[in-house]
Amino acid sequence: MTKLNQTSEQTLHELLNDDADLDEYGEWTEEAAARAKAKQEINGEEEYGHVKLRQPIDMQTLCSSKGQILELDQTELDPAELARAATQMAMDDIKENQHVNTDRYINDELKSTIPPRDLFNHRLIDNTQDFDDQLGGMKHLIKTNGHDGVPLDGIPSSEAAGGIWKKVIYEGVGETPSLGSTVRVHYNAYFELNDEPYDSTYIRRRPCEFQLGKFNVLPGLDLAVRTMQRRERAKFIISSDLLYGEHGCPPRIPSKAWSLFVIELISWIDYTLVEKLNQLKTNDDEITEDFDERMRIAQTLRDMGNDEYAKHNLERSVRYYAKGKQFLLKTTPTNEHQTIQRKELLLKLYLNSAQCYLKLRNCERTIKNCNEALQLDPKNIKALFRISIAYRTLQQFDQARSHLNMAIQIEPYNAEIIDEAQRLDRAIDQQKKNEQKLYYRMFNK
Repeated sequence: MTKLNQTSEQTLHELLNDDADLDEYGEWTEEAAARAKAKQEINGEEEYGHVKLRQPIDMQTLCSSKGQILELDQTELDPAELARAATQMAMDDIKENQHVNTDRYINDELKSTIPPRDLFNHRLIDNTQDFDDQLGGMKHLIKTNGHDGVPLDGIPSSEAAGGIWKKVIYEGVGETPSLGSTVRVHYNAYFELNDEPYDSTYIRRRPCEFQLGKFNVLPGLDLAVRTMQRRERAKFIISSDLLYGEHGCPPRIPSKAWSLFVIELISWIDYTLVEKLNQLKTNDDEITEDFDERMRIAQTLRDMGNDEYAKHNLERSVRYYAKGKQFLLKTTPTNEHQTIQRKELLLKLYLNSAQCYLKLRNCERTIKNCNEALQLDPKNIKALFRISIAYRTLQQFDQARSHLNMAIQIEPYNAEIIDEAQRLDRAIDQQKKNEQKLYYRMFNK
């Protein structure tokens, strides 16, 4: 997995932390106050923590040997079982996201839209057919001569000995990533007539992240991902000249090995805008006056926030959303169409911010962002639902009931809203019981 180059990473850090002591309302955040009192040293652990070996490695033996291949213990669990276990864990994570406090009204625009019942089938496919039989139902996107990986234009598929074939399994949303964007993907890779993956990000339990056009991964993988939309899952058959070449990588990769990849594009971010985004801390009016360009920057900020949200970095996520809101509020539309575009994106940013604050248990900021969203769309079901939860948490039951009743009028048969109404009733009953106990103790001393 490749990372952003050091310059871009440093620029992103400056963008995110230029006003780290202030929130979007110009006030000190609780996190900043805590950091000012006691700064904890960063111990250098990676995002996914340490991986412990089952047995210690003799470094002298390792250095003196011609090479070592460190693999999973096949005697304990084969790759198919590992893939099934990883898939089951992913499905369990989706079920956890459907918990009361992270239901689809809180998480809808941020979580994967892949149906859980299809998750297993999409990750582990039947690859018992040979590639020739599968190519007939796939689109030949890139044609090569099968030897050097050079694309061939203007020739029929019958004359091309190699290339990339594609079949969409699950449709994505939005645009395809631009060259230079950083993408995060999950994939399973199979050899012909083998339904057990020889390489899998699901087994490693971490997505692959790389920058398009840098070819820091296999050329075929880079070229395939360029054709995908966010959240799309697709099947690709890629010839050997775009993978491991004529000689392969024995003993694991045979010579002239074609492969089938099942890829899901989790997210992508256009980091070519990083330099422009970094100018936000000085004067965002000097960046550009072009409305479309400013919308693109604001959308990129939201994408960056969504990416951090997916990694459970809520504080970083809410700061990207805040910068996006600030930038949009200073963007002036010139016609009705632009006004609608700005309103829709601003509404999403307010809802995303409210979601993060709700998970951070900052109910006051949840309410503030929901109120801003309701000014743009008074009947927005997500805003009404989230603000009701925030008011219930603060035990302001009248306000919670008022907003929840509005949500019920809009969607009277919605199960999630009905469940929240029942939770509110229970909270009110509990408060009455607590008051009765308090009065009883006051007058019976």
